[in-house]
Amino acid sequence: MRILNALLPLAAVVSLSAQDITPKIAVFIPDRLIANTVRGRQLFAELEVVKKNLEEKLKAKGEEGARLQAQLQSPSISDAGKEQITKQLRDADYEFKKLQEDSQAEFQKTQQKVFGQFQQEVGPIVDAVAKEQKIQLVLQYQQGLIAYGEEAWMLAFTNEVAKRFDAKAPAGQPAAKPAAAPAAKPAAKPATPKK
Repeated sequence: MRILNALLPLAAVVSLSAQDITPKIAVFIPDRLIANTVRGRQLFAELEVVKKNLEEKLKAKGEEGARLQAQLQSPSISDAGKEQITKQLRDADYEFKKLQEDSQAEFQKTQQKVFGQFQQEVGPIVDAVAKEQKIQLVLQYQQGLIAYGEEAWMLAFTNEVAKRFDAKAPAGQPAAKPAAAPAAKPAAKPATPKK
């Protein structure tokens, strides 16, 4: 009985102290920061330009192959002509596949460079805001990861980071216009959190 009486106050203290140590959590939404800040659009504009240029090159090479394929189907072509066009078509197919591989590698290299720069610029701001707001845990939002979250609460942290991110943007640089289509997985348009 004495042990029980001695443990009751201890349990009350543990219960009270557990209530005082409620962690403070924030959600950071990188896609929103990229889409809604001048600096975010500036950084990712390079990625969009590279993507567009590579797509144009692939389209031109694909049209070349389609033109050769159409020539090959012509009924007026001789057997020697068919053989020559077939060889050209094989070469064009090889060149197209090589261009695809090279384009993918170039895009990934540019993507890594842009994301690295983004992380380098945003990381210290996220850290500073988290420390100022005494936040113990910052979660990076990913679509499908959070089943429910109050929208205003989820956006508050990102909005504060966005203000500071744009404030640190180099002066005199024109704002890049937001792209109509996302570049890739990581640059996909942010899903609006459920209310």
